[in-house]
Amino acid sequence: MGAAVEALPPRAQPARAPPIRRPIVLRMREYRLVVDPDGTVRSCDSLAERRAVFGFERVTFYKLQAGVTVLAQRPDWAVRASPRQALLSGRVFEGVEVAQSVEFFVGASAGYTRRIKLRNAGTSPLTLRLLDVSDPTASQLGEPSAKWGALGVNAFSRGSHVAMDEISDLPSARVVGSMPPPKKVFMTTERARVRDVVAAGDLGDPTAGMSGQVMVAAMHEFELQPSEAREVTYASIYNPSKLEEALSDFGRLQGGSAKAPRRDGAHIAASSPAVTDASAWAFASLEGARYECGTLDLAESLRGLTYADKVAAAVAIDSMKKAVRKDGALPHGADPAAPGLLETAVSLQAVAAYLLLSRDKKLSRTLYPFVKKLASFLMAESKDFSFRPARDRPQGWRRALGPGYPAGEIPEISLAASGGLEGAAQVARQVSRSDDSGRFRERAEMVAETVRRRLLDERGALSLCLEPSGRLRTDETADMAVAAYRRAFRASAEQAAAHRLLEKDFETPYGPRTVPTSNRLYFNPSYGQGQLGGFWTRAALAHAVLCYRVGMAGIGSLSLERTARLAVEEIVRLGGSPGTFPMWVDVEAKEARGEWGDTVSAARFIEGVIEGEVGVQCGPGGVSVNPPASSGMKWVLVHDVWLGETATIFVGRGGGKARAFAAGARLEVASGERYLKAELLEVLARGVHAVSLHGPGQVVCVGNSSASPVKASVALVPKAAELARRLTTPMEEYDPQSGTWTKVGTLRVLPTMPLEVALGPGDWKALRISTT
Repeated sequence: MGAAVEALPPRAQPARAPPIRRPIVLRMREYRLVVDPDGTVRSCDSLAERRAVFGFERVTFYKLQAGVTVLAQRPDWAVRASPRQALLSGRVFEGVEVAQSVEFFVGASAGYTRRIKLRNAGTSPLTLRLLDVSDPTASQLGEPSAKWGALGVNAFSRGSHVAMDEISDLPSARVVGSMPPPKKVFMTTERARVRDVVAAGDLGDPTAGMSGQVMVAAMHEFELQPSEAREVTYASIYNPSKLEEALSDFGRLQGGSAKAPRRDGAHIAASSPAVTDASAWAFASLEGARYECGTLDLAESLRGLTYADKVAAAVAIDSMKKAVRKDGALPHGADPAAPGLLETAVSLQAVAAYLLLSRDKKLSRTLYPFVKKLASFLMAESKDFSFRPARDRPQGWRRALGPGYPAGEIPEISLAASGGLEGAAQVARQVSRSDDSGRFRERAEMVAETVRRRLLDERGALSLCLEPSGRLRTDETADMAVAAYRRAFRASAEQAAAHRLLEKDFETPYGPRTVPTSNRLYFNPSYGQGQLGGFWTRAALAHAVLCYRVGMAGIGSLSLERTARLAVEEIVRLGGSPGTFPMWVDVEAKEARGEWGDTVSAARFIEGVIEGEVGVQCGPGGVSVNPPASSGMKWVLVHDVWLGETATIFVGRGGGKARAFAAGARLEVASGERYLKAELLEVLARGVHAVSLHGPGQVVCVGNSSASPVKASVALVPKAAELARRLTTPMEEYDPQSGTWTKVGTLRVLPTMPLEVALGPGDWKALRISTT
């Protein structure tokens, strides 16, 4: 039997979709949960420990009939997925409805829970048996996604659960249990015994305790009358240090006080539901960036990671700092014994952007020696104002092609280095190192000037490379956009790259190819992992960001929406995992490639929304918000993103204008209003998002991301100080056509003030209840 799946936002919407061929990958903090479309858990992985903390786990259904145990056929599950949770629904034995959820456990410990609800939709009573088999050490059953699990455990049955201490130097512990308690618990270290009990649908004698690579089986039986429903919850809880904490968390589950998994921190919503959903998956992907990415990919992801989580970004920077070589370079991704020019340049750019965004002089002074070391390496490598990376290692972003292509002077590397040195100059100025700032800025400009003189073709477009032989390679590829994305450059070259990748020979349903079909010499849609003609998500997103920069916000927003639909809608049709930003797509074969997805693409997607769609810019004077008016998205909300402070921005568009409503003490808002604080508001209507901004005054922004008109009820808590002195307050609505506020009613001031808001498909409204 197959399964149907759809990637959904945290409040998932059920819908049928094509059968999937890959597992669903859920993420929370440093943990990854891999779930097959039939509900089987492949593994729960700790990315920090680089191992699986739980392995295979599956529930099998049986019916007891006239003394015979009948095994249920696998149902045709309908699957819904969000970054934290997978929901499955189907039927067994015709008349039994089954709904189950697999989701992360939230507490002092980690792990996951499986909740199953059974309902007898038939007309006759029946007896069901559930057999849950798990491999806590990830060493016996299935194929765990991480490298290894545990050498063994000491396991003790305590009725409702099995408590386990790990046999290793790591003082970790596990608890596997269920609510209500199982009828019987069986443990074994023999795989054949497990196969036997699953085939028989029954367990042997209960087991009190066992040591080794233990597998656990728990059996429940329910008698269901017609229309009767029953529930059972299975828990797999892991604590890296104390069994007592794992047991305490299991006790909270038994008592019903455990928290449901929900996404805290940065949040994005937009008039495009695909962008809303894809943003949630992108933020989840970034949570594991510092564990899953190599040096270059981590540097590429740092900008997006900074917006999402400043603490995780700081940890990533610390890991880069530890990896730096004596010569000031970061190691090359393909050869750690050699210096990496692009690794160093992109890392310097990202670290400088982090420090400039933070505007914390003490932090900048602490990290300045690291910044200077990276910058000094780039200075030493560019004494003639150009960079010539070694030919025996792959260079640039298209590394799947191996060494030698491109070779010589490469615009992408030169512009990344120039951008890094420019950022280092700004950091040096921030910490009053004027001599360093002058040297770095001068070198940045001279390197950029060398690119202008030597690496542009006769039309003024960026070339592929200047080969050591002196031949200028003018092949038109996605490298044009990637190079221009690295650093603000000559406007004509940026526009040439942005426009060229929109032409028909580059076109795919998802965005531009790496190499156009018109290149008869070496176009190939699948060779070199698609880097000679396939679609690479990160390159397409570099092009999207570039489009915003050159004033083509309509094209940029369209590109973001196409990428979002690829990640949350098309990905399953292409054989990928829902919510995954694919590394690349073989367009002709219609297949997505890259097992765990591409963290760089996730980061660049967030970067595109915040910098392109919202118009956030960071410079020496601070952070400004200037959203483009020509974007195709009617509205976008970014909440709790890090812009040197926790900030919230709602951008609404209409009448050819964009209006920003922002919360942040130090933001500069070019076209809109600034407040001090903001909170998301709970809205029951599906697809509707609302935020309250206040101090001084108070405004509520509400947006509809669904394709249908809605009437939403918003519960508003008055925050403006003057409202405490009033019995009523006027309510005004913002008119985007005229740019003015119009009174639309009067509200009673209550501890909770209900607002009824009617919105058309994709529409938004801003309502003001206090002007002080």
